[in-house]
Amino acid sequence: VSTQSTGSSGINAEYGHVIIKDFPQLSIKEKTQLRRFIVMMDIFYDRNVKLIISSDVPLHDIICLQDADQKAKDELRMLMDDLKLTMEEAKSMSLFTGEDEVFSQKRALSRLTEMQCADYWDLPHKKHE
Repeated sequence: VSTQSTGSSGINAEYGHVIIKDFPQLSIKEKTQLRRFIVMMDIFYDRNVKLIISSDVPLHDIICLQDADQKAKDELRMLMDDLKLTMEEAKSMSLFTGEDEVFSQKRALSRLTEMQCADYWDLPHKKHE
């Protein structure tokens, strides 16, 4: 996944099928690439783009969630220390927990799985208007 603009909105407008070869495992350590991949997945999913990915890791491991959960916990601890917050105060501020980041990664994995089903492949491609 490039650090440059993926152009995925243009790809899905033109193509109903996309093949990605040698896709790497992504984690929060590659935050920019991971976010671009998630945006691309959302666009492809909404447009019923058929996606084929080859990778050295199984589909359910393409996004390493363990790193994300740990990174979110580490960032929360650092913010709590900096702001002198208690755990209860920090948890009440979902802005600081990283929950949105982890949720989007889990959603992307769920969508990837759904995009492999026959029902999804039977859906017509929705071209961008």
